[in-house]
Amino acid sequence: MTGDHQVMIGNTLLGRGFPILVQTMYDEAMPHDEADLEALVRRIGKLNAMGCDIIRFSYPDSSDHDALAYVSKHSPIPVVADIHFDYQLALDAIACGVQKIRINPGNIGSRKKVDEVVRSALDHGVAIRIGLNSGSLPRGNDPIPKLMSDTALEYLDWFEQLGFTNSVVSLKASDVDMTLAANRLFASQSDYPLHLGVTEAGSVVSAVTRSTWALGQLLSEGIGNTLRISITGDIETEVQAGVELLRTLGLRRKGIRIVSCPRCGRHSFDSQGFLKSVESELLTIDKDLTVAIMGCQVNGPGEAKAADLAITGIGNSIFLYEKGILVRKVSKEEAKDALLEAIEHAE
Repeated sequence: MTGDHQVMIGNTLLGRGFPILVQTMYDEAMPHDEADLEALVRRIGKLNAMGCDIIRFSYPDSSDHDALAYVSKHSPIPVVADIHFDYQLALDAIACGVQKIRINPGNIGSRKKVDEVVRSALDHGVAIRIGLNSGSLPRGNDPIPKLMSDTALEYLDWFEQLGFTNSVVSLKASDVDMTLAANRLFASQSDYPLHLGVTEAGSVVSAVTRSTWALGQLLSEGIGNTLRISITGDIETEVQAGVELLRTLGLRRKGIRIVSCPRCGRHSFDSQGFLKSVESELLTIDKDLTVAIMGCQVNGPGEAKAADLAITGIGNSIFLYEKGILVRKVSKEEAKDALLEAIEHAE
């Protein structure tokens, strides 16, 4: 099981007893224009309101230095720089003020170069994630899960020889069984925090299915301290999926729990359209509430009784329920504002 070793990322602690953190990775090239950087920081703020705790950026070129420094300074959540192949970029990212770097010590140069990065991270109070994927490992005859775990343990030993223990490990594969085996093996051998993920998981349906299957099992076993649901799609969806997984497992409680009908031929209210219009706002509200959005008279009133707040449409009439009690009848045009107002006043 993931043990008691604690890691500090900015002002955030990882380890047993601390919340499981949700991470995403910015999906565009780093902007350089000041107005675009300000917009990026606002987007990070919205992601944070949705439940995102850490954001990672690719750092392929030092021409992004000023932009990464700006985001690291102004972001409301810790910033991670993702480094490959060039140890100088890792040193430069640390100089930018990031709170964490992600490296594979095996692909950024000699051990001497890795040691220079580790010493710089130690001097600046920066965490390091040792990120190993199944496709980027040293050669060996052992099964890949064992090779992944053994390689991570070797790198951790390197770091400890320099007095550095502020490390997180990730062992990822696109194969869920391989991901499960590697993380279980490492967790049985080390108490360093683990970042969980299934790499290259695909579009929304396949990514959420694979990631939930693998990460749900690991988290239920007490393995894992941060996670990313890697999706070929919007990073907001990654955050929503990660938060929902934690809520489903009972590992995170705050935030709106949305219950909505899938819609069928009986629907007399466009519950899908209504949910789409209001969902982004619901996901940024930090209240422990269940909100039901239902489209007909079959399940609507029943679900409304079980929810803190509910919108149910029957014919041309839209009804707002609070704790199962009908409190207002509104028009379709009024329904969104009525729901948000009710949430604002809910306790």
